[in-house]
Parts: sequence; C-alpha cells; structure tokens
Amino acid sequence: MYGTEYEVANGIFPGKDNHNAPCAVCYTSTKSVKLMIPARTSCPSSWTMEYKGYLMAEHYNHRNNKVYECVDENPESIDGSEASTDGALFYFTMSTCNGLPCPPYVNNRAITCVVCTKIAKLMIPARIECPDSSWTMEYKGYLMTEKYDHPRNAVYECVDENPESVDGGEGNTDGALFYFTRSTCNGLPCPPYVNNRAITCVVCTK
Repeated sequence: MYGTEYEVANGIFPGKDNHNAPCAVCYTSTKSVKLMIPARTSCPSSWTMEYKGYLMAEHYNHRNNKVYECVDENPESIDGSEASTDGALFYFTMSTCNGLPCPPYVNNRAITCVVCTKIAKLMIPARIECPDSSWTMEYKGYLMTEKYDHPRNAVYECVDENPESVDGGEGNTDGALFYFTRSTCNGLPCPPYVNNRAITCVVCTK
C-alpha cells in the first residue's frame, strides 16, 4: 500500500509536488447525504458547502485509474513525505474541448469541484411525488440503467425528465449506455403496473 502523492507542476498547489496527501473521515449525526459536483464551486441553494477545490485522479493512462476525488483548494501534506516514490498519484483533471462544450469550458484548464451536504436524500422508483410535505422534491424522471444482458449491469439511476446533453456529443461510441427500465407483468402486479411501460422515479431531500 502506497501513499498518494500530489503530482502538481502547474502552480495551483505551490510547494506540494510529490508530497503525500493526508485524509480525514468525519461524522456528524445531522448530515447523512454528500454530493460532489464537478465543475462547480458552489452548492445548490438548499445544500451546505463543506469545501471546494479541484477534481483529481490518477493519470488517464495508468492501469489502476481510480475514481475522481474532490481535493480541498487549500491542501495539506504530510511532513517529511516529499520524496517521490511514484506510488499512487494525484493529477489535476483537465478539461478538453474534445467532448466538452467550449465555452463555457476552457481547454486544458483544471476542473473545480464542490462538496455539499444535506440531511437526507431519498430516491423512489415508480413514483413522481415525495412521501409527504416534510420532503422537498429535487426532481422527477425515469429509472435508467444498463441493458439487462450487459456484463457490467450497473446501478439504477433516476434521470431527470428534462435531460440535458453535451452539444456535439451525439456520436455513437457505445461506451456506458442508459436504457429505460420497463415494467413487466411477470413479477409485478398488473394493475397498478402496466406491462412494458417506462418506470418513473423521484428524488426527494430534507
């Protein structure tokens, strides 16, 4: 197991290049939901901002390419860890106009991020309303996931009924794919379900 080093040569984190990054795990009984938003520096109006910073990950061609992490804009480092061991490495995630709309994105610029918290979040399949008035509806839409016979059948996601897309992103690359989740009377009671109908969903918070 290796420490994770900052690989920062662009001046954003001065004096941190090759230093190991520390981490902290925090708990509070009043917040149960965390939201990380790439390419933003502020939270939605009903959320609390915990910190903002830069989106970082391993280099794109590293075999153990990891998940993206939002690293605080005021990073700390471990004393005495400046030796370059090249174990796990943190690189800034940079924008590219090959796939992102420019503007508003700027080519080869470090992407920001923000981490926000809230008390609770609930996603309800087959509903378009929240349980009661104590919940706030964030959005409603359709339950989507990979096709049932794909090897990497992924988790279900509630996709907004008014989806946005990236201009110029209409090329068919067959990477990760989103299909509507449909009801079937083979296992679901019909009625109230209707055979072969797209299943709705709602996301609520409080």
